[in-house]
Amino acid sequence: MHELTDRNTTRTANIPVLLFGLVAIYIVLQFVWWAWLLISKDQEIFGLQQQLLLEGVTPEIPVRLPQRTFWMVLGEGGVFLLLILLALWIIFRTVKHELTLARQQRDFLLAASHELRTPIAGLKLHFQTLQRADLDNAQREVLSGNARTEIDRLHALTEKILLATRLETTIVPLARQPVDVAAIFRSVHANGRATYGVDHELLIEVPATLMMATDANAFRSIAENLLENACKYSPPGSTVELELKAVAGRIELQVRDEGSGVPEAERALIFRKFHRGGCEETRGTKGTGLGLYIVHRLTTMLGGHIEHRHRAPRGSIFVATFPAT
Repeated sequence: MHELTDRNTTRTANIPVLLFGLVAIYIVLQFVWWAWLLISKDQEIFGLQQQLLLEGVTPEIPVRLPQRTFWMVLGEGGVFLLLILLALWIIFRTVKHELTLARQQRDFLLAASHELRTPIAGLKLHFQTLQRADLDNAQREVLSGNARTEIDRLHALTEKILLATRLETTIVPLARQPVDVAAIFRSVHANGRATYGVDHELLIEVPATLMMATDANAFRSIAENLLENACKYSPPGSTVELELKAVAGRIELQVRDEGSGVPEAERALIFRKFHRGGCEETRGTKGTGLGLYIVHRLTTMLGGHIEHRHRAPRGSIFVATFPAT
């Protein structure tokens, strides 16, 4: 069923491309037809005029060489044809962009609905169980803790969506000041081990202290999203490595995983908003396609740079580089 839906979506997305191709071919063929018709008729008129001149009759229409008509058609008609094709190309690019945006928004709605449904269902189950009268205090404490975890997941998802919206529509103020980013990095590592990274071995390499002029919340968000992304796309039991170091007047943050990596065709797209590889209906990995977009936007706003590197034999390396001051 999912494959059928995916094929239907692909066919629908290809319709504008086919229409553009048909219209462009039709215009080119019409141009060639009318150009040939004008030149051939001009040659016929020129031939008749030559016959009249041979018979001593002066044509009422001035004699014009066919080459003149040919260059006129090629020049003026060619410019007109190029302008029409350029207009069609601009329309095609606009339609293609809107279709891509609509698909990304559709995928986001599907992903966000799934992400919201899981903690909401968990909360409903926990609260229904808490209403039982035969529960002891220890059981109630466990259920309450699980409910708080689901609430934290909902809060984190809501904050991520709100932050992505603010980054796109407004200028988010950043309070740069000297911050111990090593302490922030260790805090992110500890939180990851207790939540989304429980099924992975999270290794960390960080100096005791590393001062940097930055916005603490923005730096934390960058580190959290990179670590969460690595855990999502790595198999359970694999190792995720975190490293923070100073290199030649710069601060470099690295997150290395042992996942399936990023296909070469998608490496230029992974930092776009809502982008997620594959089909949303059949994808097993959770997410909304906002994490790497937030990382890219915040890193750029902090004067830094984020890049993806392939890791051999498998996996990805995300490197965020910031100015130290």
